[in-house]
Amino acid sequence: MSYTRSLCSSLVLVLAVGLVAACGHGGADQEATATPEPIPTTALALADIPGATSQTAYPGMRVEVICKRIENSIYKLVLLSEPDHAVTVEYEVGDATVYETLTLALTTIRPNGSFASIAEDVAVCDGTDRTTQFWSNGAPDPEHGVLHATAGLPDTLAGFTITTTGEDGAQHHIERIYAAVTTNNGEYPGIIVLTTVSNTDQPATPAPLDLLDAALQRADATLDPTAITTDLGPHTTPQPTNTP
Repeated sequence: MSYTRSLCSSLVLVLAVGLVAACGHGGADQEATATPEPIPTTALALADIPGATSQTAYPGMRVEVICKRIENSIYKLVLLSEPDHAVTVEYEVGDATVYETLTLALTTIRPNGSFASIAEDVAVCDGTDRTTQFWSNGAPDPEHGVLHATAGLPDTLAGFTITTTGEDGAQHHIERIYAAVTTNNGEYPGIIVLTTVSNTDQPATPAPLDLLDAALQRADATLDPTAITTDLGPHTTPQPTNTP
């Protein structure tokens, strides 16, 4: 490895640590006060989401579910994404909210290794109590619930559901999938995150899987079946543990 590449890798690591410290658990003030930005042309359109009435784009993530290294993995991709940060588009759909986070055209010597780590962490968190933070309305009040990994997904996807309860008794049902993708005819790896949040303990409509095909088409992306094994050696697709 050349000195230049080594230096760049070191800088990325240092910047990633700083970004996670600023944007991670309990410290993402810049997300709480984030200024909306232009809607990416690669994002879902209002017409793609039945019932959607508005859309707004923000840098970074808008809903954090604290499970092992998952959120940190996404924040690190911020530094490797084009243009320079991940973008989340927030869609209002009746009593629910849909979120699409785009980290595309990643510049990394470990193409989509982060997706494999995310899939493994989701499996490890299955059946455990997790904390959720919503950054859409200023500094968040954490909510808690039991995360359930979504079984039966192909190797290109990882996902979970969780019903959370806040100190005030408010509940939200969250459903999320992470999709490993490539763009530019397979040249650039990336991850698309689709999340639906209802204001009750019941699933929202549409579900993330219902939006996947449209999201791939808008981003001109293709699912990457090799991502689950990238740079991690022999690998067995994570299976969620049995929970009552």
